[in-house]
Amino acid sequence: MKKPKIPEEDVLMRITWHARNSVQHLEREYLDLRIRLRDTEADLRSDSQNQTLKERVDYLKSRLKDLESRYSWISTGRSTEIPSWINYVG
Repeated sequence: MKKPKIPEEDVLMRITWHARNSVQHLEREYLDLRIRLRDTEADLRSDSQNQTLKERVDYLKSRLKDLESRYSWISTGRSTEIPSWINYVG
């Protein structure tokens, strides 16, 4: 059985950059949804009978739940792509 080779530092940096770059749009969307949900819930507290705000809160919660179910690491802050470097064979 062949042991996996540990990549050189420049290869690790390239892998890191690609991993971060591939998930940044998801992290940005997740943060944007959380900010919009926070603001909408604050507006809803001041106008609790507004049906449009209730629907928007429900939609934002469902989008967040969808992202969290598909990408479980997004709500924990720990990316799962990083440990996959260990399996890298150069």
